[in-house]
Amino acid sequence: MKNKSGSIYIIIGVLFIVGAAFLIRYNFNESASAGKASDELLDGILTQLPSTVLDSESGDMPVVDVEGRSFVGTVEIPSLGLLLPIQNEWGKENAKVSVCRYKGSVYENDLIIAGHNYEEHFGKLNQLSTGDEVVITDMNGKSFYFQVANIETLGAYDVEEMEAGDWDLTLFTCTIGGANRVTVRCEATGKTSEAGTVPDVLDAAEKSKHIRK
Repeated sequence: MKNKSGSIYIIIGVLFIVGAAFLIRYNFNESASAGKASDELLDGILTQLPSTVLDSESGDMPVVDVEGRSFVGTVEIPSLGLLLPIQNEWGKENAKVSVCRYKGSVYENDLIIAGHNYEEHFGKLNQLSTGDEVVITDMNGKSFYFQVANIETLGAYDVEEMEAGDWDLTLFTCTIGGANRVTVRCEATGKTSEAGTVPDVLDAAEKSKHIRK
């Protein structure tokens, strides 16, 4: 009887190991697919940027279409080697290919960006440190510079807390399992790219390609 019980426990243990391995592999493939999709969409965004920066600090953020999706610009996090397109609106399907604007505007200093915890998207937000740089570039080619001021963990349903506070920029993603949200609060440095210059994001895109390879 003991031998039979032992065999059952061994089988259960093996099944758990196989299931965990399958889940890890699935998450890895999904992350890689999300990263590839973002790269392709980013190329479409970069080709639609003006050759020189246009002045833009009021009104609605301009939107462009790439492969049937709407985008308001890019977010760059140099310390994580990330340069990602920002879709205009949050949605479960949209988030499978890129990070999304949750609400707000870079012109009003209240932009909130949400992304899945894919490693190729916002999966490493918890590795950021106070003072790290974050750059938002709109579709006029103008870059707005921020620095990380605070990193906190909020409950998955703490919507009011997510939107609370006088933060210039917020980035967030769910933790593994989805119980909480890693939330990165940023403050504007006051630095922006100058009108008439070549968009800063073009140089960032070249550096990003080398990092990813």
